[in-house]
Amino acid sequence: MHLHLKPVAMKDIDTFELAFSNREGASTYQWFGLTNYNSLRNAYTQRGALGGDENTLSIYYGSELVGRVDWFAKAWGRASTSKCWEIAVGILPTYRGRGFGISAQRLLVDYIFTHYPVHRVQVTTDPENKAELACIHKLGFTLEGRVRQGQWREGAWHDQLLFSLLRNEWELASPHELGEGE
Repeated sequence: MHLHLKPVAMKDIDTFELAFSNREGASTYQWFGLTNYNSLRNAYTQRGALGGDENTLSIYYGSELVGRVDWFAKAWGRASTSKCWEIAVGILPTYRGRGFGISAQRLLVDYIFTHYPVHRVQVTTDPENKAELACIHKLGFTLEGRVRQGQWREGAWHDQLLFSLLRNEWELASPHELGEGE
């Protein structure tokens, strides 16, 4: 069996809503309170949750749904000349700690650089999120800085670390440098 990304299905969205509907399911770093999944359902109905400024793919290991990846349009200036994508991953609780997060993010970065004419992919994470920090480093992202108190979560403001990966860095990296085979 192998890990692969595929277009999200309505049954996947139902699973995400159920699994990520509490702190334990969403994880400490992704729990923002109860979330309305109607915007994802609408994006699925209108465009298959692809082809917009907010996109989602399901992560499958063989025939098993293990999570989702998302990418959101960001711009450092005018969107017409400075657009990039910010990525995120959500692994279902029973599949965490098995390497699916890094593999899914690797697949997503490769998908973005293959199918979109962008030069930059970025990711943000909490400075205490050790698992995501390990993934980010293995994938070759570069730390750019700290966004001070940029995220409201669990009744307090939290810093975020901002990382980026440029197209030429991705293309030049060897499979070992990208954390493949782990």
